[in-house]
Amino acid sequence: MFITNLNQNRNNLIDEMIDDIFRIYPNSYRHNSSSNYKTDSDEDGITLTMNVPGYNKKLIDVTVSGGNLSIEGKSHSGDTDGFIHNFTISDNLDSDGIDATVIDGVLTVSIPYAEAVKPRKIEVKVK
Repeated sequence: MFITNLNQNRNNLIDEMIDDIFRIYPNSYRHNSSSNYKTDSDEDGITLTMNVPGYNKKLIDVTVSGGNLSIEGKSHSGDTDGFIHNFTISDNLDSDGIDATVIDGVLTVSIPYAEAVKPRKIEVKVK
């Protein structure tokens, strides 16, 4: 197996160049790309961020049904087909607490952990 470390600055430069291309040509195929999102996690839950240039909150539907999260960008003109991304929500996540915001062409979906799996501090008792 061969592993290569990418120069972080080079990776960021490539990402910026790709983002510039899609700002110039917003109706390109990228809206339909499944690699157009990123997930991060911390002690509170999972944050999913997705580039959605040209889409506002009226054109984006975020729905939860059972263990599925669906994010759909509706076509705002005849130029694009929109996009749809589907995710599975595990039992460790609180689907009732999901929050979604879109700012400057970036959709952020916050999915908190269920209370049962969040770390909690246990008081040590002295007897």
